[in-house]
Amino acid sequence: MDITTQRTNKSPTTNGSFWSLNSTTILDEYSCKPFQSDTTVSKEVKIFFYCVLLLFSVLGNSLLIAIIKKSKRMKTITNYLIANMAVSDILITVLAVPRQITEILLGPRRWLIDGLLGSVLCKSVNFFQDITIGVSILSLSAIAIDRYRGIVFPLRKQFREPAKLCKIIVPSIWLISMGLQAIYFYILRIVRVDNKTFCAPYFDQKKSQEVYFIVIFICLIAIPACVVTLLYSAVILNLKRSRQTRGQGPSRYMMSERLREDKKVVRMIIAILVAFIVCVMPINVYAILFYFVWDWKIPCGMENFGFCAFFILYSNASINPCIYFTLNDKYRQGLLNILKALPFVRKKAVKSSENFVLVRLESSPASNRLSSQSSYEIRRKLSSLQTTV
Repeated sequence: MDITTQRTNKSPTTNGSFWSLNSTTILDEYSCKPFQSDTTVSKEVKIFFYCVLLLFSVLGNSLLIAIIKKSKRMKTITNYLIANMAVSDILITVLAVPRQITEILLGPRRWLIDGLLGSVLCKSVNFFQDITIGVSILSLSAIAIDRYRGIVFPLRKQFREPAKLCKIIVPSIWLISMGLQAIYFYILRIVRVDNKTFCAPYFDQKKSQEVYFIVIFICLIAIPACVVTLLYSAVILNLKRSRQTRGQGPSRYMMSERLREDKKVVRMIIAILVAFIVCVMPINVYAILFYFVWDWKIPCGMENFGFCAFFILYSNASINPCIYFTLNDKYRQGLLNILKALPFVRKKAVKSSENFVLVRLESSPASNRLSSQSSYEIRRKLSSLQTTV
């Protein structure tokens, strides 16, 4: 749909996406030409960092999903929700990074596909990219509720098995996120300007977009932040109280082990939560400045602040796996098991074990009593073991 002729009658707005405010409709929001100081080298550096982010995010989150799927011990509500976040992290990276690279090369809001297919992709790509943020926030809130129930009320029986319960929780999270972003299918459309194609949103009024921003901020930032803060405060207080009231004998040991495991999980989830808040805050600051301080006009040079805000936001998808593998021994063990299953790692492990056994035999006092025939047999068995593996 070509609405170039409407440009003089409507004030172009910024991206209706709460998380994509740096992409403009026809660049009227910039006081100066955006990224005019960018050289070829700076563009290549930005693209390189986005490619690294894409690689780490897809690889790390795919490993998380594989670990949870392969291990029966990992199939808990918390881990299912972590897998749900991993899926959303892969989705946002796969959708956002190619778009950001396109904008670095061609300019803000440029779109490569025209016509009906371009219109469908314009709406759906923005829609699925932005619902993933809501999925991550709601998943963190659901994890906080599950940890609160499991730690504060450990003896309370679950009314459903974790797998069955997650069949209700996970679709509900996605449906709520989709409902909040459903307006995208109305406001986003293809725009043609000077023979260039843009994927641009059009609100009827500026006030409508500001109200939408406030609604999204309250539903996906303010309310979840309050809920999660209250729940984890109660969890931490309960853990401190339980440490002071431990019993004696075997029950004391069992309670200590349980408290230790609970602390590990809570520490890991709080680290994920803090990382998420740190990555989301810059884009929120950028949005508030744009709407309520800059009066919809980005000052000269501030587009680089926007670039940094978006890069930090998308980097959260690659940071999460690092936190899981660093703070949780079960995830580390699962990662080692997957690595050991790789053919070249298995061959190297067998070679190392063979050398270790031979060194121990040669250094042992009993090795002097070994005949050359028995030494040959040991080598032959180790060699056959390596061949079978």
